[in-house]
Amino acid sequence: MRFFDNLPYIDFMKYKNIALSISWGLIVVCILLAQPWKGGDSRIKVGMQFTGGIDMQVRFRGDVAQDQVRQALAKGGFPDAAVVAFDAPKGLHDYSVKVKARKGQDEKDASAQSNQIRDILKALDPGAAQDPRPALNSESVGVLADSWSATNPLGIQGDAAAIRAAYEPLVGKLMDARGDRGLLSDWSDLPKDLPPQLVEQLKGTHRLGNFAVLKNESFSPSISGEWTRKTLTAVAWAMGAIMIYVMFRFTASFAIGGIVALIHDLLMALGIFTLFGFEYSVPVVASFLILIGYSMSDTIVIFDRIRENSRRPEYRRATITKLVNDSLNQTLSRTILTSTCVLFCSFSLFYWGGPALRDLAFPIFIGVIIGTFSSVYIASPVVVLWEKWFPKEDSMKQKHA
Repeated sequence: MRFFDNLPYIDFMKYKNIALSISWGLIVVCILLAQPWKGGDSRIKVGMQFTGGIDMQVRFRGDVAQDQVRQALAKGGFPDAAVVAFDAPKGLHDYSVKVKARKGQDEKDASAQSNQIRDILKALDPGAAQDPRPALNSESVGVLADSWSATNPLGIQGDAAAIRAAYEPLVGKLMDARGDRGLLSDWSDLPKDLPPQLVEQLKGTHRLGNFAVLKNESFSPSISGEWTRKTLTAVAWAMGAIMIYVMFRFTASFAIGGIVALIHDLLMALGIFTLFGFEYSVPVVASFLILIGYSMSDTIVIFDRIRENSRRPEYRRATITKLVNDSLNQTLSRTILTSTCVLFCSFSLFYWGGPALRDLAFPIFIGVIIGTFSSVYIASPVVVLWEKWFPKEDSMKQKHA
């Protein structure tokens, strides 16, 4: 069974002026609402990878409210810390904690700041007051490896490096036992193949604890500055390469149409992404590059059909409006099928991918819709208007070879 074989003929160019006005009007509205000229006070959220600072995601078991986390950080010297609650499994509370880097901070300072924030949040563990022993759920790989290497409960022979190397795989098994929940609920959750000597030592030296760090990333201003430069360079090269290709691949009207559509898609997607409150990070920039490539590929398919039709005898005396309308209708089924498939994939990532993939999937999802619209109502109308404003005999056939 074939879908979309009998689609009705649509006079797309009849509505080109309305579509152009509404589309560019929405971009202006997005810019005005985002207020990028206000700098740090604008609605644009930039990730720690670009600004520098601490990006930590933590999990608590028990009744630890968002305000408690915020107040503890403020009391500990981080009054500007941003604390956001995430959806978590029943009985657990997940929070994202972000602290901007201080001026002149280097990598050592960023690491020390990260440890300080971790210690502040550890103190919120509901069981910390009753049992002062360190919590196993919040111990890092390095701390446990150092502890077992120093006490050597298994009596491993060799120098310090050999002893530590022997314990590191066992620490890895213990970390894996935390699983997706990030927290051990009971001592029975420990790996079954963990040596009994280690289990007994852990029970004596640690409590399980109700706090865990799910993600901990720190970026000094120097590193974030380098990431920013590299990211902007990648975007500039990608857009520049696409623009150069279009300019050499097609005639002037097509090149202008493709470039205008590319700028439109990027501005529209950036505006919507900002207004929905998402944060810009390196993976998000990658998704915008995917959006640029997809949008241009769809536009080029339509442009190729317009150019092919312009060489056919039945279109020799046709108007540019007729030529473009027929070409759009001929490629409409392909456009719908391709866009629908990508929409399903991006929506699945957005809905079921969790917080880690949501920021990445959203630009692709809205970008497919915007890119499909722009191929029909931005790039194609620009070609029509250019050919009408700057008529040139056989302009459609200048670059057939």
